[in-house]
Amino acid sequence: MIAFFDLEGPLCPIDHSAEIIEQIGKKLGKEEDFYQLFQMISVYDDELFLVDKKENYWPGDTLKLIAPIVVSYANEEELVNISKKALLTPGAKELFDYLHLNKIPTYIISTSYTQHAYTIAQKLEHPIDNVRCTKLDFSLKSDSSEILKVLFDDIFPRYLQEGLQNVKKDLDQFFFKEIPNSNLGPIFESTIVCGGGRKRESVIEILKEHSSDVKQAIAVGDSITDIQMLEYVKDGGGTAISFNGNLHSLKPASIAFSGNSILPLKEIFENFPKSLEHIKNLDIEKQSNKEENFHLVQGITKEDFEKVLLLQKKYRKILREKASNLT
Repeated sequence: MIAFFDLEGPLCPIDHSAEIIEQIGKKLGKEEDFYQLFQMISVYDDELFLVDKKENYWPGDTLKLIAPIVVSYANEEELVNISKKALLTPGAKELFDYLHLNKIPTYIISTSYTQHAYTIAQKLEHPIDNVRCTKLDFSLKSDSSEILKVLFDDIFPRYLQEGLQNVKKDLDQFFFKEIPNSNLGPIFESTIVCGGGRKRESVIEILKEHSSDVKQAIAVGDSITDIQMLEYVKDGGGTAISFNGNLHSLKPASIAFSGNSILPLKEIFENFPKSLEHIKNLDIEKQSNKEENFHLVQGITKEDFEKVLLLQKKYRKILREKASNLT
């Protein structure tokens, strides 16, 4: 058995990159606006993957798009401090204590910048060597960030008034023509985000290192950046779990858990490799007495799927608050 966890959601409720952009907004006197700036880039990120199907582009590459902003207006200490103040998802520490005590190989695979992923791993007393995440190179910081004014003062205000579709061509031009050819190009090009298909590749590489089959894998995710990881594990006969997820993580999952704590996932590990059979045989009456529970996802009716999705979103909103609106 080998475990793979997404970080933001399953292990820590905040969206770290959104918090960074909001903090940068405070510096520039645009606190409220800059959270919406991050939302614009996040929605644009989804559009590039889901609609445009842009080549070599994966969900979560938002962190590549914002890298020039972060390096220009923040520093590593500020990124780490946000993570130090962040709470863990309820039950995460206890679950990781169980996994470590039972010597179950466990890996965190996250789109998060290293500064966040490593800090949360330390809170979990989890080895840094077992973390895969996104490196952000502050040594590439440029003396000038003048080009970002096009995004801040022109494209973003028009987005607020006119919506994404009316500025999408401008965003395409800005992020994929102007930024790469500017003094901020090196930081943009060097930021390779550990999301989407790159999460899947991390799982494949780690399984190979352990000489382990995907049937031995348990993967936990909650968003669009986890689709490929969850699909790969489920399709290979492993166990794919959507924890308080959205539509993107629920579709490829084999099991969903909705609730106020991630600790109940311990049952999945205790009953492996018969986890699916265990969920199938859970006392129906016992589960029906409370909303927080497990559901099998594959093969259920459309009506039941919608009910599970509503529960996933409900607890996602409770635990992740405003970050729950970001995919």
